Amino acid sequence: MKAAEEQFAASGLGSTTAVTIAETARVSEAALTIHFGTKHKLFEKVLERNSQDRLAALRQRFCSISNMPPLECVERMAESTVMACVDDIGNASIMAWGLREMPEFAAEIYRSEIGSTEALWVTEIGTRFADSPLRTRLAVHLVPYAVHACMAFGFWLATLHHKPATAQAHARQYASGIVDVARAALDFSSESD
Repeated sequence: MKAAEEQFAASGLGSTTAVTIAETARVSEAALTIHFGTKHKLFEKVLERNSQDRLAALRQRFCSISNMPPLECVERMAESTVMACVDDIGNASIMAWGLREMPEFAAEIYRSEIGSTEALWVTEIGTRFADSPLRTRLAVHLVPYAVHACMAFGFWLATLHHKPATAQAHARQYASGIVDVARAALDFSSESD
């Protein structure tokens, strides 16, 4: 799977051969076919695992965020969401290839990942700010926008072949923009209360 992921990340489904994957994995092409069936089925498995790895990396990043005020926490969560897309584990370039070359299949996985990421955000905000009136406002007015925006930006950075070291400053700057949106959402929702 790792060898296939590396090959698919570099050249996508169409330009990657089963022979290349087998050689990289140091197995026979027949063994690859017996275990996974077609190259398309292998790509689907890699795509699913890639999404799961990204979600696991995001959970891990959220766990490493210390207790801090709400807007600082939102900033770290936004930065973590962007960075999970360019992390070496779960790099979103596989998803970008999937959306181009197997759009129906990849779009379903991507929608599921967005939903799971939104759930992670809501859970994190609920846990960190359980007694705060900001909890509901952030969950309702910020989370859907922040998740979509951060994931799209992270995918864009991965498509441009950024690695964690080169993406960090971009992620930090983008996260500060998410905080500006959070401030505006909190101001708006307090005016409408």
